[in-house]
This record gives sequence, C-alpha cells and structure tokens, in this order.
Amino acid sequence: MQGEQMADPTAVATRKSAGRPAGKSTGRQAGQNAADSVQKAAQKPARWVVYSAPKGGTGKTTSCKNTAVAAAKDGMRVATLDFDPQRTLGQWHELRRPHEVAVIDHYEGTLEEIDAALAQIDPARYDVVFIDTPPSVELYPEATKILLRRADLVLVPTGVGRFDKMSVIPWMEFLRDYGRPAAFLLNRVKRRSVSLREAKLELGRVGRLVPHEVPDIEDMHRVDDIGCSIVDVGAVNGADECLGAWYFIRHELGI
Repeated sequence: MQGEQMADPTAVATRKSAGRPAGKSTGRQAGQNAADSVQKAAQKPARWVVYSAPKGGTGKTTSCKNTAVAAAKDGMRVATLDFDPQRTLGQWHELRRPHEVAVIDHYEGTLEEIDAALAQIDPARYDVVFIDTPPSVELYPEATKILLRRADLVLVPTGVGRFDKMSVIPWMEFLRDYGRPAAFLLNRVKRRSVSLREAKLELGRVGRLVPHEVPDIEDMHRVDDIGCSIVDVGAVNGADECLGAWYFIRHELGI
C-alpha cells in the first residue's frame, strides 16, 4: 500500500432536489428564494473524521464517542458511523436518551460493503461525521483506502505502551506517505508520567500529536452504562481534554 498514488474520491451519495412548477414569484417569495440560495451556498458538506489504528484496544471507540459528543454540544450536526463488527459504538448509542443529551445520529456498516455504508449518510445533513473502524485494517486494503480518501482528518488513538506504539507508528508513516492529514491522539495516560513523556517524544518523530492527552480515569467507563460521555456529564476529570481534542479537530477541519 505504501507509496501508491491516490485516486480522486468517488461520490457515494447524491442529493436529489424536487422540481418546482414554473410560474411567477412574488417579491416576498423572490426574496425568500434568494435568502435560501445564499444559505445553501454558505453550507458545506460534512467533514469526515476517521479513527483508525491497526491494533485493538488503542481507544478508537472511546475517542470517537467523546469527540462526537463534544462536537454536538458545540452546536454541530453530528453523525457517527461504526464499521466495527463488535458494535460497541452502536450499543452505546442505543443507551442514549436524546431528550437528555446532545443529539447524535448513528449509522452502521461493514468494510466488505463500504460503498453502501457510506451511501447511508447524506453529507448535506451534517457538519461532521465521526467514523469508528475495526482493528486489522490490513485485512481490508481496498475498503480502507476508500475510507482514507474520504477522510478530511485521520486520528490515530494510542496508549503509551510498547505494543501500541509498535502498531501505530508504522500506520502513521503509511498515512503520511498516502498523503492523508493525520494526528496521534494519546489516551488512557497517566499525567506527568515518564511513559507519557517518552511516548510523546517517540510519536512526535513520525507525526503530529493532538495537544490534549486524555487521562485514564474510571468515570470514562462508568458513564458508558447509561449511554453517556464524560463530556455529557460536564465537570468531570477528563472532560476538558476531550473538549480540547474536539477544538483541535474543528480547527483542522476549518469549521
């Protein structure tokens, strides 16, 4: 896969507009139509953020849901798309209570049928789509390349452990050679630890780092039981770091 020339992304979803009958418009109607045209011209299709790492257990799903909630609370129209057959993100979403928490639309699909999965989502309906991927991406080379070409940003979650770093460093090198904008997202870290300092130096040699490391805290997992994120809860240890990660994403996406 390394060094391959990128193909242009192919559209997998199109918008269909209903035809309007011919006739004269009143001044008020013409003004409204002009305003609608300006508003539609100002709207941009959804940005796509892909969470990807070859190894399981690096924090892809947790990072995906936390930043998706942060984006929704920031006023974004948000969707999530889960390609992991374990459906962890989907099961979490089923527990959410839309009248009590930030609204997020959820979709699911498989990498074997990636075109159909992507076509479920109308890009005009959302500002950001967050995508959770399964481990072992090397088993789906063509589907993975389609997904990477769609991505406006690829985030590579990782811990500080040796085996996490052994997995994500070559993956970041591939993303760089493939021409995709990407950054490491350190999570489940111990603040002010030697292992964190060493990991930041080692990872920083091959790629950018999101400037907010998400700590390893029990509350991160306890809120899963009620379909929440620590960002939903608010004044909890780790919530600010998740918000900071979202602000980094928003800046990178230009929204």
